[in-house]
Amino acid sequence: MIKLKNILNEISEEESNRLLSKIRNKEFKFFNSGDNGKIYSINGEDLLMKITSEPDETAVADVIVGRYNEFNAFIPVVYSDSMNNMYIMNQASNLSSTMLQEISNFYENYKEYARSQGVETSIFDYFNNDGARNLNENISSFIRALEQQVKNTGIGDFELSLDFKPDNIMSWNGNLVIVDW
Repeated sequence: MIKLKNILNEISEEESNRLLSKIRNKEFKFFNSGDNGKIYSINGEDLLMKITSEPDETAVADVIVGRYNEFNAFIPVVYSDSMNNMYIMNQASNLSSTMLQEISNFYENYKEYARSQGVETSIFDYFNNDGARNLNENISSFIRALEQQVKNTGIGDFELSLDFKPDNIMSWNGNLVIVDW
């Protein structure tokens, strides 16, 4: 069960009680699913609850929860419960088709680069070696910020397991964010 003390201070006590009540009363519905989990929208909220089978995912959520000012390349996480493999995050928006296409092109070039390296390599290795050339400045800034913030999580080898792909990059408050890691 979710405890009030686990909800961040940035959510008022009244909002926390309302959110906790909705979760307890199962006022959420299926939203989407991926390789490692399912996402549910919480009725009447701009929040999504993710249940994941990937422990590394909740480990990251545990680090970034409530720290959007420090981890603004990630979708804000407002609650994390690693014991139940669940976290609650803000809901993001899809990218424009132009931005999505540019990220897709970057990602395809990264996959080619990774294959040519013959060793495990990260998206940041590609970005820092050749990938930033001719890349939209918003995307470049996002990737630079993401690289630093991945390091700041303190989770070893996270840069190698980061699930950077076009479907996992979205927009929140006009900024690029990674929504699945």
